[in-house]
Amino acid sequence: MGELSGYVISYGQNPEELSEAVRIDDASVMDYTISNLDNGTWYFTIQVEDVDGLVSTPSEQVSKTI
Repeated sequence: MGELSGYVISYGQNPEELSEAVRIDDASVMDYTISNLDNGTWYFTIQVEDVDGLVSTPSEQVSKTI
């Protein structure tokens, strides 16, 4: 994965304030499941982190209704 060290997935039920985050410290991971989400609409972004600790801007926000 070259210079990538991992990812940060931010999520929450308020699209203006994603209050939860999961750090994945393995850049080779290509899928991840977030369990135990309550009913409703959840919003997600992802950021990449490189080996120097630099973090990208968040991706475009996506949503999923449970």
